Amino acid sequence: MGGELAGRIALVTGGGSPLGQGLAVALEQAGARVGFLDADLSTRDGARSAVDAGVADLGGLDVVVHAAVEPAAVEVLGLADVDDARWEAVWERTMRSTIFLLGACHRHLTGRSGRIVLVTPTVSLSGMAGLVPLTTAVEAQRVLAKSAARQWGPDGITVNCVAPSAVLVGVPADAVGSLSLSPPALGVPGDPAADLGPIVTFLASEASHYLTGATLAADGGVWMAP
Repeated sequence: MGGELAGRIALVTGGGSPLGQGLAVALEQAGARVGFLDADLSTRDGARSAVDAGVADLGGLDVVVHAAVEPAAVEVLGLADVDDARWEAVWERTMRSTIFLLGACHRHLTGRSGRIVLVTPTVSLSGMAGLVPLTTAVEAQRVLAKSAARQWGPDGITVNCVAPSAVLVGVPADAVGSLSLSPPALGVPGDPAADLGPIVTFLASEASHYLTGATLAADGGVWMAP
């Protein structure tokens, strides 16, 4: 299959969601061989075992797209009502999974023009009442991406974030509508494959080789900033 990702191999997390499925379709349409990584990544050994198994099955690794979202993260809840269990389920698991996933992928991506893309909804940029554990975890992911980008640049690995509407990560549309800064300028939150997919494909391709540590907002024009 031809395309800008011809011959490239990608692992995608969140394959059980429309977002993960849609991004996988876009990567495949661009020529990549794609596998899903839906094991428990919240332990170091678990993440390493899952990544190594995926690499063995696919025959290598060039691209990692982390699109998984903890189910509890998209439930709207007031800050004062967020108990320790919710923080553990959202903040702790999100960060452990992201840190351990990146660590497990590093040695496979080194020397292969490796690409890491984290899906970080734009609620982290603006803050959103009722989704504090999600917004704080996602903002921490963005900081982690910047640090990893600086450290792994000499290895030829880029690390970037793409920021869609919260609707695409599973936050109910009515909740987003009531809590958002504004309606999307383009009128809709977008489709994972048709709208977000081409942006992720670009970040996974050689065309983005000089872009790292960046966040590309792709929420249809809700968040607009320099």
